[in-house]
Amino acid sequence: MYVEKLFPVTIANFKNPHHSKIEQSLIQECNQIRNKITKGGSDWDSNLYNTHGTLDLNQNEKFRELNCWVTLHVEEYAKTIGYLNTKVKCGESWFNYYEKNDYQEKHEHYGFDICAVYYLSCPLNSGSIRFYSHEPQGVKENFISENPYTWRSFIINPQPGQLLVFKSNLTHGVAQSKTEKPKISFAYNYKIL
Repeated sequence: MYVEKLFPVTIANFKNPHHSKIEQSLIQECNQIRNKITKGGSDWDSNLYNTHGTLDLNQNEKFRELNCWVTLHVEEYAKTIGYLNTKVKCGESWFNYYEKNDYQEKHEHYGFDICAVYYLSCPLNSGSIRFYSHEPQGVKENFISENPYTWRSFIINPQPGQLLVFKSNLTHGVAQSKTEKPKISFAYNYKIL
């Protein structure tokens, strides 16, 4: 038997080899921003501190090197999924600061084409990211952990310096943090030009 793999869901996974060089300075910058800038994301169910709508990471010179690295890998992902002669443009970016009990509800990033999430710090038990199937409900479920054809969701436990890139219509959410240590992630929304 041959099984056709139609309509694949793709999530690119990159590791920043220079993460340790930037980690502490960017954590410090995020902490300074938290003390100066009002929390964004006012229409979110969760109450975590974020700069969505209050500070775009592309407007802060201290994030420039990382932003360029992220964009380079978003371009690589775009080419891999078929956007060969196009460019990508970051439309917005922000950081999320998760404290104990913070989470992010299920959501998509409508109005954009590609999303990226970079993990600056992510202590153990600070919340995994879960991606959800596009397949509509109603089909009898038959989950088998060894068979990805049966999966309705996919969980990644992020690591510091990890970058995830995926199409913006892929539903995802972040599990509740169970640790006192903060997790900091950067979110980017891109358009294909």
